[in-house]
Order: sequence, then C-alpha cells, then structure tokens
Amino acid sequence: MAKKTGNTCIGLVFIIGAICMCLREFSPAVVGRQTPLAGRPAPMSLRGKKVAMHQGPPEASSEDKAEAEKRRLAAKQLADKRPRLAPIPMPFGNVSLDLSMMSYNQFVPRMYNMCKGLGFRKGKILPSIGFCSDENQGYPTILITKHFGAYPFNHGYIGGIMALDRHGPHAGHADDVVLVHAPHVGFEPDLQVYGTYRRRQIAANADSGDMQMSGTCGKVVGVLQPYIDTYNALLGRIRVKVEGEEVLISLSRLLLPSDERSAEDLAISLQFDKLLEEGALQNPYLRQSSSSIFRASESFAEKFKQIMSSEELSDEGVVEGGWYSLKNSKLTHLLTPDMFTFVKAPEKLQGEEHRLERSLLPNLPEVFTSPYDNELSASLICMQSEFDRSVHSVAAEPAYKGKNLMLISGLNIDVSPDQELQEAFPTTMFLPWAAYVQLKDGSRRVIEQSELVSELFSHSTENEDAIDMEESIRELFVRKRSRITFFDSNTNKKKAAQVL
Repeated sequence: MAKKTGNTCIGLVFIIGAICMCLREFSPAVVGRQTPLAGRPAPMSLRGKKVAMHQGPPEASSEDKAEAEKRRLAAKQLADKRPRLAPIPMPFGNVSLDLSMMSYNQFVPRMYNMCKGLGFRKGKILPSIGFCSDENQGYPTILITKHFGAYPFNHGYIGGIMALDRHGPHAGHADDVVLVHAPHVGFEPDLQVYGTYRRRQIAANADSGDMQMSGTCGKVVGVLQPYIDTYNALLGRIRVKVEGEEVLISLSRLLLPSDERSAEDLAISLQFDKLLEEGALQNPYLRQSSSSIFRASESFAEKFKQIMSSEELSDEGVVEGGWYSLKNSKLTHLLTPDMFTFVKAPEKLQGEEHRLERSLLPNLPEVFTSPYDNELSASLICMQSEFDRSVHSVAAEPAYKGKNLMLISGLNIDVSPDQELQEAFPTTMFLPWAAYVQLKDGSRRVIEQSELVSELFSHSTENEDAIDMEESIRELFVRKRSRITFFDSNTNKKKAAQVL
C-alpha cells in the first residue's frame, strides 16, 4: 500500500510540474517577451503535436549540417576555379567545356544524390536513358543501374534522338522518374580529334597490328558525310584572285541559279549579295564556257587582300592563271556561314529516322566553318535541340503529372581506349547541358548549364543506396527458383514446365 501511495505521489508531482510548465510557456508575461519561444524546446505536453503558434524550423541533425558544409565548400571550390577555354557558341546558347564535364563514376552518384535532395525516394526511382545504341554506351548504363538500383527504361533512338512516344509506359513503372539524355561523340587522345574511336571488335591493321578506328557516333558521321562532300566541292568551285585593284571571284556554273538543279536531292544555295558586289550576278565581269567571273563584294575583297598582304599562301588550291580556290586552308574561312545554305528535297527528310538530319541541316554552315571538329559541333547541336524538344514533351505529358521527374541532358564523350587496354571499359565523360525538374507538388523549373554543373558538383560522389552488382548477380544463382506454370484449359489444371 505504501508503495502504491508513493507512486501516486510521484505521479502527481510530474503532473503538477507539467501544468506549471505549460502555464509558464503561455502566460502573458512570457509571450510578451522579446525572446521568441521558437528558440526553446517545446513543452513536454506539446511535443510531437501540431500547435498553432510558430515554432521555427527544426534544428538540423549533425549529419545534415556536415552535408550542408560539404556542399558549401564544394560550391566555393568550383567558384574559385577559372576556366581556361572560352565557351563554344551554339544555336541554343553557348556551351562551356571547361570546368563542366565529369567522369561517369562521379556524375551518376551525384545525379542520384541530387534527386534524393529534391525529394525522390529510394527504391521508387526508375531511370530512363536516351542514349545511342552503340556498344560503348554500356558502361554508363551499368553505372546508372548500380546507383539507381534498377535497369533503365529506354527513351533513345540511334544518334541520341529521343523517343518521345514512350512516356506513358515509363511513368507507369515508377513513382519517381529520371530521364538521362545524351548523344555521344568519340575522342581519340593520341590524335586529339573528335568523331573517331578505337574498337577491338574491328580486325587489327595487318601491317601495324593496331586496332582500327571507326566513326563515333556513326549515325552523326553518316549524316554529315554527304554534306561534307558537297561543302568541299563548293570550296573547290569558288576561285579568287587579285587583278589590278579588283578582287575577282570565279564561280562554276554549277553554283549559279538554275531551274534544272532546283530538283536535286542535295544542293548548296549561295547568298550572292554577301559574296559578290551589288548587281554582279546580272552583270558578270566575264562569262566563260563552264564558269563566270564576278567582282567580289567590298567586305570579301578587303579580307582577301589582307590575307594576301600578310601571309604567304601555299600552293594548296592554286590553279592556272594565279587563281586560288577556297580549298586553301588559309582562305576557307572567307566563306562565312551567312554566305551559303544547304538545300535538300523535303521528301528526303520525312520520318523519325531523319530527325537528326532535320535538326542539323539549318546549322551545318556554322558546323563546317567552326574551328571545332564537325562531329563535336553536330553532337552538341543534337544535345541542345533534343533537350528543347524533350522539355516541352515531358512537361505536357499527363502520365508524369503528380510524380517527381527530372530530365537531364548532356553529351557523352567516349575516350578511345589505349591499344593495350582493349579489355577495359572505356572512359566516358559526361558534359552536362541543362535539366528540367518537375515535382509532385506541381512546381517546375529549368536548370541552365552553369547552375546545373554547380548543383551536381556540390553533391557527394558516395551513394549509400548503390547496389552491389556482383553480389546481386551471385544471389540469383543461390535463390530458390519459382516454378513456371501454364494453365491447361482442357484439363483445367496448372502444369509446371521442366527447367534445364
């Protein structure tokens, strides 16, 4: 009895104490103080309950504080660096190569952690890839599988074109979704060129024993080649020379307007007002059997004279009579992008298989006159144009409403493996371009390149949610297999198939 009375007394003491604490917290004298209540712990009687008054944000855990400090230091580290390369001017905005790209084993965990920071949930995220079909895209795919814990859905066509009719099936397989879009380009470090890649699957050179190079991306190379041939032919059909005080331009008749040539599958249209003096097309300086000679425009003539006075031209492209063709490497840049356009019959550009060509076609003059490799410039255009197309598509897709979604676009740069390391996975770099984030609460935003790079760089390359690929595969061999059965409607029984 004494023990029971003692417990009752102790209980009364706690109850009275709690009541006094509540009275102190809500007494007018305390509420009117300058020191806010939010800075002190909530009363015991109210902890874990919602209260109408403002209590301020919960104090961050030590782990959260440490992560925030890591991200702050990473952002500062990146901001303190100074780029060495100027951005590349492109149709949808300049692309920064310097202090932007990262290897895939760093990019994928950072991307995963970025998704987690946006509220994406472990085990509920289904990635999808918009990659080309080439075999050297396997390593990025494996890493995405490892860090997201699921083999990615496929949103890609050959050449890095996005298959935008697959949103519904993708959305139906997960609560949170990520789309990684990246065309790709090969890079050969020994030659320092883009657009080529060493493959061990191609027979070695009989003389040297070296593995053979091949175009990468092959789809981009294949689309570009007819236009490159046409462009090179154009350069050879434009010839320039100085005669007295005048600069003359000789044009093959194949370049002059003609109704017969308007039906060609592929042609080049010159902007004669940029190249020739006003009215020259109707009043040539001289007509010849297979060409016509015109006086050059003032701006073209001035540039040509400057080259002639400042540099000693090689014999490259020199023809009889002192004419220089624009194939001379010192003169090629005189044909600027605003002086010509490519024209192709519309019926030859129909269908999804020609989408890459349609996106490149209006930009090819810039590609061929750029100081960068054609394959690099073309791949960057594909990256930009497909991101623009994909953003509008996913934003309007009903199946993605109410889900957390991120579309991230960039360029995969496949570094050609060394001759001695043909068995190793290739090194693949990712150059981020832009991202689109759409959260289940309806908020959405586009993240431009500089902000995206900073955001990715600020996240850890460690991923505690990554799966052990080897262990997961090993576990398949020891797991008890389920029986595969078929229902036989004739006997109204299930029958099991024998597994070898």
